[in-house]
Order: sequence, then C-alpha cells, then structure tokens
Amino acid sequence: MRVRVDNLATGVVLEDDIYSLTSRPIIKRGTELTEEHIQLLNAFMVREVKIKEQIFQKDTENDSSEVKHTPKQEKGFDVLYRNAVSTYKILFNNWQAGSAIDIYKLRNVIVPLVDRALENPRCLFSLHYYSNVQDYIYHHAVSVSIISSLIAKRLSFSKGDIIQIGLAGALIDCGMSKIQPRILMKKSSLSQLEFDEVKEHPTLGFKMLKRTTGIKEDVMLSVLQHHEREDGSGYPLGIKGMQIHTFSRIVAIADVFHAMTSERLYRGKQSPFKVLEQMLKDQFGKFDPKALSMLVNEFTNLSIGTKVFLTNGKSGEIVFIEPQSPTRPMIKLDGNGEILVLKQQSDLYIESIR
Repeated sequence: MRVRVDNLATGVVLEDDIYSLTSRPIIKRGTELTEEHIQLLNAFMVREVKIKEQIFQKDTENDSSEVKHTPKQEKGFDVLYRNAVSTYKILFNNWQAGSAIDIYKLRNVIVPLVDRALENPRCLFSLHYYSNVQDYIYHHAVSVSIISSLIAKRLSFSKGDIIQIGLAGALIDCGMSKIQPRILMKKSSLSQLEFDEVKEHPTLGFKMLKRTTGIKEDVMLSVLQHHEREDGSGYPLGIKGMQIHTFSRIVAIADVFHAMTSERLYRGKQSPFKVLEQMLKDQFGKFDPKALSMLVNEFTNLSIGTKVFLTNGKSGEIVFIEPQSPTRPMIKLDGNGEILVLKQQSDLYIESIR
C-alpha cells in the first residue's frame, strides 16, 4: 500500500527500502517509523512510501498515549539523575573524610537510574549538558555509569552484568577522594608530580573497594584497570589486550567519552561527534573496537533529527547517518534546506548539538 509522507503516522512499517541521495537506503524495509524517520523522509523530499497495509490502521489513541508518556519518562530520568549526583557527592565527601564505601547507598541510586536509561537511551544526548565545572567529578561518575550500561546492553550482556558494569562506572574515580583537593580543583595544567599523584587513583580506589563488602571482583578490576589501554600504553599496570577485564574495557570508553565532552576547569567541552571521531582515529588501537563501535552506533543512530551547530557558524538538522562515516552525517542546513554531506568537508565539524 502506497501512502503520501504527509499522511504517515508513527508506527507504520515500511515494505520497501527508501533511497535518495545515497547508494544505501536511508531507511530500510521492515522499519517501524518514528517521528524522526518521517522528518528524514521530508528532509530528503520523499513524497510517498510503500507500507505494510495491515499495520497502517494504527490505534491513534494508543499513539497519543505513548507520546504523552515521553515527557514523563524524561522528567523521571532528570529526577533520578540529579538524585544520584547529589548522593554521590555526599558519599565522595564521606570518603574524603575517611569513611568506608557504602555500596548499598550507591546501588540504591545507580540501579534505578540505569534501568531508566536502558528504557530511554536518548538520555545519552543530555549527559554533557548536566555537568558543570564545580561538580564535574560527581557528574562524571554518574554519567560514566549510564554510558557504560548502555554500551553493555548493546553488547548483549545479561541484566545482572549490566548493573555491575553500571556500578563499576560509578566507582572508577572513588580513589580520587584520596587525592589532595587542591590538585582536584586546580585550574591550570598539573605539574608532573601532581599528575603522578592523580595516576594513583585507580590503585587507591581498588584498595578502598577491597575493604568493602558486597563488591564483586569484576567491579574492583574495572576500577583498577579503567586507565589501561588495548595497546599497553595505559596505567597503572601497563597491561594490554585480553589482559584487561571486559568490564574495564567498557568503562574506559565511557570514561574518556564523557570527560572529553564535558567542560573542565582547564579546558572547554568538545562536541560528542568530534570526540567519537578522535577516539576512532586519533586514539585508534587504544580502545576495544567492538565496544567503541557500539557507543558510536548508539549515539549516531539516535541523533537523526537532532539540531546541530557547525564550526563555520551554520546550523541544521541531522537527516542521515552514513554507515561508513557515522561521525560525519548528512545535515539539512537551516534557511536554504541544502543537504550538507559532512564526510566531504574534512575541515568542518559539528561544534555542538541541541
């Protein structure tokens, strides 16, 4: 059954692949259309599509019900996120004062947040906006937990392992509580001695967790090894490849991604697209390729319909992701509606997203 794009409803299923400016389909057959898909069709000026007839008569009441639940989900995530950051800040201050890690208090705020994030993975786009310079270390812990759990889900880990990986992400920097506060809050570059002290935090965190009940060894190893790299260039042990625990390889990617997309005391934040491109190219060989690919695909595939600002001052909307160049999408420019193929503009980057 052929239907004009203007008359499409969300939830209908494509019967044929949709092609436009590329040799690959912009939307594959069998796809259940969302608002973002319909926006993509309009952006590429597709006038009509063929859909599966039995799906077309969709219950519009159910549709509106689903749409009404979306803001509630986002609000729920926001409340859970801020509660987790507030709780982590209290716990971190307690660790600085010498208290032991209370894994149950941390778990009580991290597990519900991870559950909500798995239900609504678009929260990935919000994380670099929540963080601020003063409370970066607390936001970082919570955000790494979320990003790590999303990667783990895409890698088909069990729900139990996803929760453990989320907890590991939240704990990777617990050892920072034993670093001098003046170093943590320093606004300029660290001296070599100061940097050497910071590099002790994985070992310090591991020691803290060894004295804690209710912690699995997988989580402890994640904390110890999250700065190790696939090529052996990391620390504190300089191990590489399969010597690094699987959980560690996941939280390492989440750690770097959130750190580089967040504003810090000594530098500004970078665009998630630019960071992912750097991780794929400039830091090739340092991260688990499969886990990194999962993060890239998760972020870029969810970005269709997202408003972006470019380094040349122009703005637009992402309308298509090139499978071979996922960090350099096609963008429909504001104003003239021109489709910009970013992979053909090597000196142009997405500066920020909204």
